[in-house]
Amino acid sequence: MEPAVREILCKSALTKSGITDYALNPYVGCAHNCVYCYASFMARFSRHDRPWGQWVDVKVNAPEALAEDLRRARRRAQADSKSLEVIMSSVTDPYQPLERKYRITRTCLEVFAGELPGRRVGLFLTRDHRGSPHPDVSVLTKSDLVLRDIDVLQSIPSVEVGLSITSVDDAISRLYEPIASPATKRLAALRELSRAGLKTWAFISPVLPYHSDSENAMLGILRAIRDTGASRVMVDRFNPYPASVSRFLRVAPPEAARALREYTHNQAEYLDRLRDTVLECASKLEVAVRVLF
Repeated sequence: MEPAVREILCKSALTKSGITDYALNPYVGCAHNCVYCYASFMARFSRHDRPWGQWVDVKVNAPEALAEDLRRARRRAQADSKSLEVIMSSVTDPYQPLERKYRITRTCLEVFAGELPGRRVGLFLTRDHRGSPHPDVSVLTKSDLVLRDIDVLQSIPSVEVGLSITSVDDAISRLYEPIASPATKRLAALRELSRAGLKTWAFISPVLPYHSDSENAMLGILRAIRDTGASRVMVDRFNPYPASVSRFLRVAPPEAARALREYTHNQAEYLDRLRDTVLECASKLEVAVRVLF
């Protein structure tokens, strides 16, 4: 089923974030329809009658709003003698399928690079060796569509690109992330981005109970990521929100369903064990890992 699409205007593009200073979400909603998505809470504010994952609002003026937001942020950053970081995105995927048509993400990247079609944009934050101000931008996606924008990404001096990797098995990624790029294509995208000279990273999030939490599975994922040239890996747990658990259980095989129930019934013990597994695997493979739980 095609998602319901609504074009909207946003008052601002940047929002305060607990991950970095700001988050930029070019879309509201996400058609990747990942069963474990923690952002599904946003559905209650949407005024859509379809379930989360089956509708998307397109912020058609996001690039123009971003340019204005950056001007204001520049003044604040200069007053505080600070540099700022922006993550793209925190509660949507900037490269979900509609991006092929709307190109909102690409145009926002052009703003970050200092060029909005038709006019110059004054930017801020850290300065490159030529003295031109640019923001620190971190892109995070589950789509190999990001490869389309290598040329723009290369024009942003302070940028990194991350791919979410939850498995190395395409069958597993199709089960839990039905519209996102298959796992192997995401890994290939990381490799190509690295070869293009871009700083890359991977986000193992969430660690899927049963599928990804064993030593063998984690070694396989970390090894595959290491071989792409990614500079670092971040790892986060499955957030057991009731809606996420319910959606996971609807599609999970019996072994995975049982593993999730065991996790939710004894989270502290499970997470201690998982943390040890991740760190031990990272040490064996000499991979730089940050565990977020």
